[in-house]
Amino acid sequence: MPKNTRRYFEESEDLLKGRSPESYGSEFAALMRSKLGSPYQHLASPEKLGLVSLVGDPKGDWNAAGVNFLTGLESTKDKQEMETALQPVLEGQPMPEGKRIFGIGRGADARTYAHELRHEDIKGELQNRMLDLIHSSTSLPAYKANVNQVYGYLTDFDPEKKNTPVEEKEKRIFEELNYYLKRAPHDSDLGFFTKAMAGDWLNKNLEVNKAGAVGAFLNGKKLPNSMLKYRAKLPFLNFVGRLEEPKTAKKASGGSVENTTHDRKII
Repeated sequence: MPKNTRRYFEESEDLLKGRSPESYGSEFAALMRSKLGSPYQHLASPEKLGLVSLVGDPKGDWNAAGVNFLTGLESTKDKQEMETALQPVLEGQPMPEGKRIFGIGRGADARTYAHELRHEDIKGELQNRMLDLIHSSTSLPAYKANVNQVYGYLTDFDPEKKNTPVEEKEKRIFEELNYYLKRAPHDSDLGFFTKAMAGDWLNKNLEVNKAGAVGAFLNGKKLPNSMLKYRAKLPFLNFVGRLEEPKTAKKASGGSVENTTHDRKII
């Protein structure tokens, strides 16, 4: 998504303020299917979506963006334990009736809800965060936030590594979690197109993105169909290699102008 477009700023804003499932209206189910990824789209069923809710002040920061209480509605004891865990967030408000999958405060957005829904099938946190990066990165702001989230988890949220350049974070993720990347095409049923890309699908997308590709086109020419199939099934490929921070610009009168970015805090 090009910068300075309306959708770019809308999705950037989504990373700064929590949203309820209801705020997405009738598009919520389709949005969840797109961010869950094709292997997990069955989790966007009416039954599962009916378990999802926002809790806490949408502008409040907490030590978690979301939570899935897998057995939260099975018994009175489970419900009580769920309510006790969420007491600091609820701040005296009642628990949402019949809900057990939550986005919390400012951290509640479409990516969070998809992540917690995916926990119905995927128990491992690192694997689920990597699946966020692969499937939920449907915009450049979301991809950057997912890179920060995965890298933070890899490094135990070491404060000394927080300011590592984002392109270096991306590189380390690809190096350390290459086994998840290798599985992604097969898990997404790319079939013939997996063979067509000859195992070099990530590097090929890195190359065209660095050369200026946006969406389906590079310099006005349409990308090969095999590459487009990958970019449709694995949305993060539209953004890999596009995270290099802008260089500091110099003022005409001397000195420099500092370029700053504002990343959503992933806790």
